[in-house]
Amino acid sequence: MDDRLSPDDRAGGNGGGQGFAAGGGSDNNAGRGGNSRGGRVNTSAWIIGALVVIIAVFAGLRYARVPAPPRPAPTRPAPTKPAPAPPTRPAPTAPAATTTDLERDLTRVEEAVRRKDWAAADRESAKLRTTWESLRPRVTSTNTTKDVSTFDARVDKLRADIKAKNEAGAKADVTELKSIARRFKIAPTRGPTSG
Repeated sequence: MDDRLSPDDRAGGNGGGQGFAAGGGSDNNAGRGGNSRGGRVNTSAWIIGALVVIIAVFAGLRYARVPAPPRPAPTRPAPTKPAPAPPTRPAPTAPAATTTDLERDLTRVEEAVRRKDWAAADRESAKLRTTWESLRPRVTSTNTTKDVSTFDARVDKLRADIKAKNEAGAKADVTELKSIARRFKIAPTRGPTSG
């Protein structure tokens, strides 16, 4: 009997499509190119093919991926150093006044009064007042309170007598001030206490 080929068989299989399927099927058409006329599909071939495509796609993506540009390091401002301070010299400090300075100022006032140079006497009495004010907190005597208050009053009287050009009064004031100044001693300064 002459077995006539169907149009599908003449084209080589299922709708002119696939060749022989791997593993074949159990139907009569398995040897003829995997034709599935019996309702069976060669699923293993489809699964393997799909896996190959998926692997190829992912492999291609992996190698085709463009690396992201590297992030630049964050910019930080350069550390600033304070400008070095210019070398400074300590301000010259006037040495603390002593009783010798007080007596020297009194002598200068006395000489100016004796010469009747009232402008010089006024200048020297102003210096005397400044020296006394810096020395006052540090002086002691046998009766410090009385001597300090007497010296203060006498310096004020001397300045008034010089302004009035009262020679006899100014000489008496200078004599009294010298007498009191000889009793003064400088109290020792106390350092910082520990405790």
